[in-house]
Amino acid sequence: MRGRREARTSVRQKAGLPLAAGLFAIWLAGCAGYSFSPAVKTHISTIAVPILTNETLEFGVEQEITDALISRFADDNTLRVVGEESTDSILRGAVTVYERPVMSYDASGNPREYKVRVVARLTYEDLTRDEIVWQEDVEGWAVYSESGEGGGLTSEDEARERAFEKLAQDVLAKTVQGW
Repeated sequence: MRGRREARTSVRQKAGLPLAAGLFAIWLAGCAGYSFSPAVKTHISTIAVPILTNETLEFGVEQEITDALISRFADDNTLRVVGEESTDSILRGAVTVYERPVMSYDASGNPREYKVRVVARLTYEDLTRDEIVWQEDVEGWAVYSESGEGGGLTSEDEARERAFEKLAQDVLAKTVQGW
């Protein structure tokens, strides 16, 4: 009886060997496209971020978003932020939307929550190859409640800052990841 059990186990192990080898080959092929190279193109090491233009009625929004973008790139340090005269790449654009619509009302019909939404039309250019890498509208937003309900943001200024940070994070990701 014991000999049969060992024989069956041996047959199962032998039958499983081609299956395991096949799975290993599939796994290995899946890793073939993976690279340890940096996310950023190697010929680009710097970025310039001139002040965006403001196409909204919201005063100063262009400077605040530009500052958020510069800060995000500087913190990440994949691309060194430099002036326009000595850069490999440049991020240009305009703030096209700044709005603060009401998101919800209380039982009396008074505004309860607001959403700060900002959109920037941006173009990222590779100046060494004279080509546009990406060009699109990027959005950032955040919700706040002046009552402090729900433990979230309690002012337009806080929501505005968070919306700008989200926008800057998305721009950084579009610029340095996936190349």
